Amino acid sequence: MSFRYERALELIEGARKKGRLAHAYLLMGPPGSGKERLAMRMIEMANPGDRLVPAETIEELRSGFVSIVAPESRSRKISVDAIREVEHTLQMAAPSGVTKFAVIRDADCMGDAASNAFLKTLEEPPPSSRVLLLTSRPEMLLETILSRCIRVPLAGRVVPESVSEEVKRFLDLLAEQAQKNRRGLSIGLMLTSAFSTLLKKEKEAVEKANDEAERAETALYRNKTDGTYLKDREKYWQGVTASEYLDRRNRILEYLVIWFGDALRQQQGAPELDLPAYAAATGSLARQCSLEDLTRRLASVEALRDHLNTNANEALALEVAFVKAFG
Repeated sequence: MSFRYERALELIEGARKKGRLAHAYLLMGPPGSGKERLAMRMIEMANPGDRLVPAETIEELRSGFVSIVAPESRSRKISVDAIREVEHTLQMAAPSGVTKFAVIRDADCMGDAASNAFLKTLEEPPPSSRVLLLTSRPEMLLETILSRCIRVPLAGRVVPESVSEEVKRFLDLLAEQAQKNRRGLSIGLMLTSAFSTLLKKEKEAVEKANDEAERAETALYRNKTDGTYLKDREKYWQGVTASEYLDRRNRILEYLVIWFGDALRQQQGAPELDLPAYAAATGSLARQCSLEDLTRRLASVEALRDHLNTNANEALALEVAFVKAFG
């Protein structure tokens, strides 16, 4: 189960008041879900200090007791040396009442060496310290790291301004069906086909970008390393490609949740919509369906998202869910 940022913050604050905060947290969710913002509030919660207003960026909280690590710009990897610096910060003595923090942004970019080096910190945490791992791709982390963190899954919120042309075409198709009150098995299957085509194009784009990156890396290191290294990197790029596609798919699925969410908001007279450009279409949907019907359709989309996070067949799961949601 995923939480909106506000609910996750509420749960963290409740744990703090009860003295039950864990040593290590994995804050995970798609871009824009609030991972960094939650990390910032957790740091300020533990070390209120003398700030008159909350920090606007996590970098403003960097200090002798707050270490922030991110992938290096060129390699997009978190090095072992960077992890060593984090460990040094956490091992330092801190004044009474001060909690030391290590924030690992894009934690999935830790290679095996950096991950294994970090395990000791997770297994034997220094006193008065806390680790926050941030990632949108938790499946790329070692299981030994995942098992030592409290996971906080954050629900995504798609930013309308970032919509791609491909996604916009699909939303336009949804709008057309809603405004013409088209429903039934044939509509559900037609929308399934359109959505599958959208996902196929997204997958091809991810594969193309990572194939180019892998070829460039191979050309650079072909004569500098043995074949074992490049073979391992081939497996790495396969994992990255699969992970990035799943991330994109989840973000696109969020539009379906928002679509029915906006219809429910209009039905209840709420003033704010996540997709205001499609207010006429979701308003039409709100008038056509009862509250119970809209809730059922939304539930089928949310169930689809859950099913696709298992080993369910993608094509079959899409067809079943779209027939329920749009048929």
